[in-house]
Amino acid sequence: MKTSIQLKMIQTIAKVGKINKLWYLRGPALKTAIAKKQSKLARPSKKLRESCVVTSHQVESFDVYEISPKSDTTNLIIYLAGGGFVLPISSLHWDFIQLLVEETHSKAIVPLYPLAPAYHVDTVMQYLTTIYKNALKDQQPETITIMGDSAGGNIALTFSDYLQTLDLPQPKQIIAISPVVDLNLTNPDIASIEEKDYIVGTPALKEIGEWYRGTHTLQSPIISPLFGDFTHTAPCIIFSSTGDLTNPDTRLFAEKNTENTTYYEYPSYPHIFPLYPIPEGEDARRKIISHLKTKNKPS
Repeated sequence: MKTSIQLKMIQTIAKVGKINKLWYLRGPALKTAIAKKQSKLARPSKKLRESCVVTSHQVESFDVYEISPKSDTTNLIIYLAGGGFVLPISSLHWDFIQLLVEETHSKAIVPLYPLAPAYHVDTVMQYLTTIYKNALKDQQPETITIMGDSAGGNIALTFSDYLQTLDLPQPKQIIAISPVVDLNLTNPDIASIEEKDYIVGTPALKEIGEWYRGTHTLQSPIISPLFGDFTHTAPCIIFSSTGDLTNPDTRLFAEKNTENTTYYEYPSYPHIFPLYPIPEGEDARRKIISHLKTKNKPS
């Protein structure tokens, strides 16, 4: 497939603007850059507020947004925005969430989950457990999709695994876009891809993993879902690209969990490519929307 003008523009902007610079920082410089980024939280746009019903409230002192279509709906998406466990939700996420709500007539709950370095995984899991319990008061589990991109995809997968330790039902499905499935980031196949990846990099992610893991090891399934047991979790639907440094580990996850995973792999597209308004992401977006519309759990 010929590279679209839109993707070429993203590539140029990313490379000239050094969009992945943050992911090569370490130590105090990394924490300073993260603090600056965390002060710039994107809110739902005017366009989103005009198209959908937008409300917000707090759960355990963290914001939760509810985005509802203007027509009645029975389906729910719990969307976990990525950002390397440290960056807040962006306008790109809000635009994507709007697309999902409009195309599937689903309601979306968007928890602005606690971010590292101030918080670690145990706080995130506790927060999401409360969110999920609240959702189950109004929804049957088979109507709920937990979905996320990048770090949000990691959290969606680990939360599904974590649910097995609780007396709570699994949701209909987990959809993960470019998830980080192993925070060790030691797969030798990553290096050659990282040289060309203009969106993310491993140096900062390795340090962030140390903050995020809290008292757990990086091999713990609550941190790295590659080491989890997904035999009896909700079905996992994963989207990845060979141009994304998370791809080698994501492919291993799919190979390890073939019976419970539907895996879509695309050639040489950037990290979280379905979220970008590019033709290259259209096939993945259509598949995501189809999975969200399907009423039964994937087999």
